[in-house]
Amino acid sequence: MENCSKKKILVIGSYNVGLSCQTNRIPVWGETITVDNFTESNGGKGSNQAVAASRLGGKVSFIGCIGNDGFGNDGVSMLKEEKVDISGVIRSNTHTGVGFIFLNEEGENCIMVAPGANNDLKPVDVVTTIQFDESDFVIFQLENDIETVKSLMVQAKEKKKKIIFNPAPASVEAISLLEYADIVNPNETELLTLNNRNINTSLSTEECIDLAQNLLTKGPESIIVTRGEQGALLVTKDFTKEIPAKNVTAIDTTGAGDSFTGALSVALSEGHTIEKAVEFANKVAAFSVTKQNVIPGLPTLEDLNDF
Repeated sequence: MENCSKKKILVIGSYNVGLSCQTNRIPVWGETITVDNFTESNGGKGSNQAVAASRLGGKVSFIGCIGNDGFGNDGVSMLKEEKVDISGVIRSNTHTGVGFIFLNEEGENCIMVAPGANNDLKPVDVVTTIQFDESDFVIFQLENDIETVKSLMVQAKEKKKKIIFNPAPASVEAISLLEYADIVNPNETELLTLNNRNINTSLSTEECIDLAQNLLTKGPESIIVTRGEQGALLVTKDFTKEIPAKNVTAIDTTGAGDSFTGALSVALSEGHTIEKAVEFANKVAAFSVTKQNVIPGLPTLEDLNDF
């Protein structure tokens, strides 16, 4: 996917340290259980996406707010090592964001997040940066204060940036942000939330298409529904296409969506069509779920070619 004329990618979002463990069930209130395979790792949707894009050869900047603590120092060092431009990162006296990740034996996850410093990011911290002005693609998620996200999306739209919106963790409030996005890539749960539907609903392909088409009426050019082992569903005003996933044995699905978003932005920044970009992002996401923890599982182009 290399191309010397690639455009600049800016990720505005979260950094969290990830605290993971494996368990065959979640405890009920008042219960203590023993878990296995505890790990501490760098994470947060924003930084995950920035690192994913950088490892694949993207020209990437990250803007977020990170705590002035040990977790935060580790995060800043990691981003520097991954060749991500962090000159726009803000440090805060609030604790660095923390994600508590529970994995079952099938590699599926559930996550709780304490946002901490992520909620201290304000629009003024971003709009005065060189990175915001010089970027071509801007990626947003929802692990920062939603009013900050909205304000920055509005300003990115005014500056005619190409906006990729990964609506996670989804909320009904995020429906109001769709009009500012060019590309929206929810998973099925997020797709249901953005349509104000019960998240426990099981969706057929036809139902996914209907819900994605409804989101198109809010303003985006393209909706990409990520469906795990079923691949991705690309829905635009002109066509719909199912793009299958590579068949792999999943070890840890945490961050698969972030790897997909980072890869998608790199392919688009190199001038590939959206169909080719989704195919590439599918391959990257498939690679990522075969590894334990998010950032250690993000591939380089060399890893991907071997894969």
